[in-house]
Amino acid sequence: MSKEEYYNKIKRFVYKRFNELEVFESTDGKKILLHYKNNDYANILIKKEFGNVYYHYEFKDKFCKLIRLKKVDFEILLGRWVEDTFQMEVSCPTVIAGYLIDWLKIPTK
Repeated sequence: MSKEEYYNKIKRFVYKRFNELEVFESTDGKKILLHYKNNDYANILIKKEFGNVYYHYEFKDKFCKLIRLKKVDFEILLGRWVEDTFQMEVSCPTVIAGYLIDWLKIPTK
């Protein structure tokens, strides 16, 4: 299998998993939170106005462990998926700092 074929196989798998995330958009339309069903905290936060993408480290760790993916490759795939899915330009995805974890809290209705 060539490197390109391998990359495309990994990309399809990762995109499929990302597509399972539920989307919650803030009422002001500036943020998108992505999470798995029945989870009070998001795995990914997208700040639309700046193209910033933040992710929770445990979310990244599970992906990287599952398919032996390096952090940099995870971030590249996440950034491309966000660009493809939400049609926006993305700066390099970044792990969210522990003290900012409340940014990932899903608002209750």
